[in-house]
Amino acid sequence: GLGGIMHYKEIYKKKKRQKIISNIILYFLVIIFLILLLKLILPNFEKIDYRDKVLANKDEILINLNNNYINLENTPIIQDTEVFLPVDFIKQYIDEYIFWDKAENKLTITNEYNVIRMKTEELRYFVNSKPLNLDIPVYNINGIAYIPKDLLGELYSFDFNYIEDTKIMDITKKGQDFKIGKIRSNNTRLRDSASRKGRIIDFLRSGETVYISEDKNEKYFITKTEKGYIGYLPKKDIINITSYSIEDKNIIDENNKKIWKVENGKINLVFDQVIKVYDSLEYKRKYHDGVDILVPTFFSFANEEGDIINIADKGYVKWAHNNGYQVWGLLTDNFDEKVSHGVLYSTENREHVIKQLLAYVALYNLDGINIDFESVPKKDGEYFIQFLRELAPLLKEQGAVLSVDTFVPKPWTLHYNRKEIGKIADYIIVMGYDEHYSGSQKAGSVASISWSEEAIKGTLNEGVTKEKIILGIPFYTRVWTEKIEDGKVNLYSKSFGMNGAYNFVINEGGDFIWDEDSGQHYAEINKGDIVYKVWLEDEISLEKRLNLVLAYDIAGVGAWKRGLEKDEVWKILKYKLK
Repeated sequence: GLGGIMHYKEIYKKKKRQKIISNIILYFLVIIFLILLLKLILPNFEKIDYRDKVLANKDEILINLNNNYINLENTPIIQDTEVFLPVDFIKQYIDEYIFWDKAENKLTITNEYNVIRMKTEELRYFVNSKPLNLDIPVYNINGIAYIPKDLLGELYSFDFNYIEDTKIMDITKKGQDFKIGKIRSNNTRLRDSASRKGRIIDFLRSGETVYISEDKNEKYFITKTEKGYIGYLPKKDIINITSYSIEDKNIIDENNKKIWKVENGKINLVFDQVIKVYDSLEYKRKYHDGVDILVPTFFSFANEEGDIINIADKGYVKWAHNNGYQVWGLLTDNFDEKVSHGVLYSTENREHVIKQLLAYVALYNLDGINIDFESVPKKDGEYFIQFLRELAPLLKEQGAVLSVDTFVPKPWTLHYNRKEIGKIADYIIVMGYDEHYSGSQKAGSVASISWSEEAIKGTLNEGVTKEKIILGIPFYTRVWTEKIEDGKVNLYSKSFGMNGAYNFVINEGGDFIWDEDSGQHYAEINKGDIVYKVWLEDEISLEKRLNLVLAYDIAGVGAWKRGLEKDEVWKILKYKLK
């Protein structure tokens, strides 16, 4: 009947719905199967940032060591375009014997476990024949010690290559064998695992060089790219595989570097006072046209045994060379007779000092050493000459200039034996300043024109050839104060730069007159019980000194010190000397 028909239709509809549902389920199962199949067959197309892979912040500098990524708590930093590496990394991975004295902010490196590379085999043997501790300045930032990467490249047999685009410091041991290859085709994928399913780190170009780190997988190499990224590449995608190593030259031979001689006019030298290593950072460096030589005060003594305190800066030297300057590192005796005696009297101590100087010349690529011993006791004059005799040929072998600072000839300085120094050194810088100094009993010029002439004539008369004489000139002035105290006149003085002394006089209501005897402008200001006296060093007095240099045809001038001068003096120096 009708009910049966209706019942049949309901059964039919139900079965039809079930069939549709079954088909849909089957359809989705097929789609899922196909998706899974495609996932199984197709490679992974996900692209990731390399820093996400190594869990690093986007701004921190990463380190690769021998084609392996190193995860560090303290990462490298950049200061004034120079890259610095943390000392704790160096100690853990490169030199376990490096020692940082945190209290003194001093880093000690010994050549017992690494060879200081010198220009010749003889020098290398001389410097490295016995353990030598070197004092290396560090940059202490937030309690963490850092060392410039350029200096590390000289100290250790590693190549330190900073990849600026990717902020990766790539460090490779020299002389160690690795495999190198070329990418077969464009858009080759560097992945984060040894599988086509690994995420993509980078796309490589045909012909791009890759460095093979490990070959433990049947189908993949662990490789490092030119960008510094470390990941996996299929072996089939790398061709022309060969061995490579970075050459380690134990002997530095810069085309038989010759002793420097000025090529244009007279020598224009300026002393640069560096009190701590931060003083030589890039933002404090200034270019002055016409200057030939910078003499930074890099070296002093820690004790009477001759251990050298070093505040040299590789970045400073590199900047100077890029600007056409020579760099002669200054070594002072600390103005201490005990230090001078201890260093000079002992043959062993002299040798110790010389070895350190040679090592620092090599490490920092210095062009010369300036010896500024101003407190040599009379009894040690012969030992000072002997020290110079022992030092000079070794510096020459390294291709470095030896210059020696001497006083204006006076009877009480005869023990310096300027004639012998002139035979030994490449240049003598006669300190033609401090005619009147802080301890003088009488106010007077720092350097009158007659004092400058006496410096030249006296040195010539003692047998030094004119080609070796550099006249020391002041960039500073003393403001003298004569003050009546307890019925007597007491004398005080304070040094000023050229502008500072001029401004002092003007601000005190004074005025300058020309003083023919000193060859300088002179000012005297009376204020009750106080009298100020100033013999001003300026561009006019400077020009008179330069005329002396030209008249006596000596080698040039050396100014103490950079930073105290007026801007105008650089033009005069260049015009007169060049």
